[in-house]
Amino acid sequence: MTHARGWPVAERWLAAATAAGLLSLLLVNVEALLPGAGRELRPLATVQPAALAALALLAGNRLAPTLGLGLPLLHALASGGPAREILLRQLRVAVPVGIVTAGLLLAWNARMVPELAAGEAGAAFAAVRIPLVTRLLYGGIVEEVLLRWGVLTGLLWLLWRAAGRPERPTPRQAWAAIAGAALLFGLGHLPLLALLVPDPAAWKAAAVVLANAAPGLAFGWLFWRLGLEAAILAHALAHLLAWIGGRLV
Repeated sequence: MTHARGWPVAERWLAAATAAGLLSLLLVNVEALLPGAGRELRPLATVQPAALAALALLAGNRLAPTLGLGLPLLHALASGGPAREILLRQLRVAVPVGIVTAGLLLAWNARMVPELAAGEAGAAFAAVRIPLVTRLLYGGIVEEVLLRWGVLTGLLWLLWRAAGRPERPTPRQAWAAIAGAALLFGLGHLPLLALLVPDPAAWKAAAVVLANAAPGLAFGWLFWRLGLEAAILAHALAHLLAWIGGRLV
């Protein structure tokens, strides 16, 4: 049986995984950003991400099936379908994407992070420790729910609706939504850059936007072609390999 009261079982599992990712934020010492603050700041830091994730789940669950987007692996697991075949198909593409993205993360950490952490605000930000479990659950799952399941799906639905609701969105519409979601994620890091580096050079702003947007193009393509789980697998693998690589170099 694939449905319970409310959302289908697969969507309920996605919501549960998202909740786990949000709870993992409680392990991050965000109080290091504010001298004198205590651990009570941690629950407050989860409020905004939780609200946005709830909106993304609602939007994705409502709109994705209409657009041919979905959760093929979770639905197969819930219904007794060919989950193994779907997982292998997703992994064949997600693993290379995750490896390349991990390399980009390591290069970014080596080249840009020292510059961004040079000032007083940067030093405070550098003192924040993000455990591996948070990188995997929040970075790998929650960010994909926010950016792909929510934003990308919403953008594609708007483009599809504006085109007269054809049977399926066109590749051009899909790529516009993929690029739009990735670009919004990149632009969303500019306020943090401004906090860390007063009056940053144009090349630093461009680097921040591009470095955060580029992986989103690959993750968005994986979501479009193979399902949200493929994007989650690639994103989580990138964080895992980057974490391992950071301890070996």
